[in-house]
Amino acid sequence: RRASYLRGHTVQDPQDQRPEFDENSHDPETVFTVSRYTSARNAERFYRVMALITGTMLMILTLEMIYKYIITPLMGGDPSTALLIGNFNLGAAIAISHGWCYVVYLVASWWLTSSMKWSLRRMLVLALAGVVPVMSFIWERKVHHEVEKRLDEAVVIAPAD
Repeated sequence: RRASYLRGHTVQDPQDQRPEFDENSHDPETVFTVSRYTSARNAERFYRVMALITGTMLMILTLEMIYKYIITPLMGGDPSTALLIGNFNLGAAIAISHGWCYVVYLVASWWLTSSMKWSLRRMLVLALAGVVPVMSFIWERKVHHEVEKRLDEAVVIAPAD
């Protein structure tokens, strides 16, 4: 128990309700400080949002490319003008939007990976899931369940006074 020192004697602090914690009796992977636990929860939420946005943008980009490079030529059209609306190039706007969403998705993946103390290999798998159509949706579900399970089983410790 936490103790305060008064004139050389150890006195138990009656306000301290924290249980005893032996760091050697727990797997280091399951021990989280309050700040790391909070960071992991927030990183997981941010990752989920960005995985869904990035996956949606990738699906739109895929449909745009199918239309532009397969359907338009089959109909006798020119792919370079397929998605021009006046002077606005919708195809370029979709590609740029997906690119920036992917950059933010990479930041979210890095934050989650570092909060959960996952390996570089895991980070690369998450990064690749953002460039393969539909994979970000599949990995989002898998990662969400894994993070939720691990955080629910976590031992959260407060810093010592």
